[in-house]
Amino acid sequence: MAIQGNRIYHCNSNCSDLDIAVAFYEALGLHRVLRTVPSKNQSGSAFGLDQVAWDAWILHSDDGLDGLSLDLLEWKTPLPTGTAPGLDGEPGYNRLMITTPDLDATIERAVAAGGTLAGGPVEVEAGPDRPRLAMVLDPDGVPVQLLQSDKTSIAQVVVNCADIDESIAYYRDVMGLKPIFEPTEMEWTKELFGGETDKRVRGAILADAGSVFTVALIQWLDPAPKTAVRVRGANELGIFRMAWSTTDCAADEAVVRAAGSTPFVPTEELSVGDDLPLLLVLFWPGPNGECLELIETTDRSGAL
Repeated sequence: MAIQGNRIYHCNSNCSDLDIAVAFYEALGLHRVLRTVPSKNQSGSAFGLDQVAWDAWILHSDDGLDGLSLDLLEWKTPLPTGTAPGLDGEPGYNRLMITTPDLDATIERAVAAGGTLAGGPVEVEAGPDRPRLAMVLDPDGVPVQLLQSDKTSIAQVVVNCADIDESIAYYRDVMGLKPIFEPTEMEWTKELFGGETDKRVRGAILADAGSVFTVALIQWLDPAPKTAVRVRGANELGIFRMAWSTTDCAADEAVVRAAGSTPFVPTEELSVGDDLPLLLVLFWPGPNGECLELIETTDRSGAL
C-alpha cells in the first residue's frame, strides 16, 4: 500500500551561505519564489535534532508549480556541518539534474557564481539521441548535473542505492512512484565523473505522478561504494530530504510504519515562518539512509 501523498513538492539542499548558494542556482536559471525564516528556535525533533532555526529560499524552474521546488537552506541552529557527497557511489542523495537551453552559457555563469566545472561538456549515448551533459559543483561542493534541453527544469534527483531492487520496490510500493525504465546496466564516462576509468552502474528511473519530476535510482557496480548506508544529519551540507505533499500525514505515517520504516518522531507541527501556514511533517530514513518527508498544510499559522 502506497502513501496518499500526491506529488513530490521539493528537495532540500543545505548550504553554508544562503546568498552565495542562491546566486549560484539563479545562474543555472532558477528563480526565488518564497523565503522561509522562522522567527525563533523551535523543537527540531522531527529532524532528529534538538532546537532548530534556519533561513531558506524556495526556488522554481520554468516548470513553476508543475515541477520540483528547490529548498535551499542555511542552518542557523545548529550551524551547518560536514561535507557534501562526492561523485561516487556513497548511498543516499547524490545530485540534482537540471536542464538548460544553453549548456555552455550556463556553465560559464555557474563558474562565475562560485561553482566548479567537474566534468564535460560531453555528448553521451542515450538511445537515438546524443545529449550534451556537464557536471558542476555548487559553492559547497554539491554536485549538479546539467543537461542541454529546451528549457530550465529541475528534472531529476539521483539517489545512490545499496540494493537497487529493494529501493525500486520501496519507491514504487510505499512512495507511489511509477517505474518508467527497468533496471539497466550502464557505463558512465570518466569525462563526466572524473577518475581514471569509466564507471559501471545499474540504474532505473521512476516518475512522480503529480509533477514532471523523476527519481533516478543508481547502484554503483564498479567501482563499488566505499561507504555503507548511513543517515546523514539534517544540518549536513548537501541534499538532505525529499518531500511529498499530502492531505493526511497521520494516515500516511501508518503506511510508512507498516512498511517497516521508523520516523524520527511521530507526525508533529513545524513553523516555517510567522505569516505562513503551520505544517504537519514526518521525516524518516529511506532504504539508503536518504531522508524522506511528508508535508500537510494546516489552516493555522504562526511561530511555535
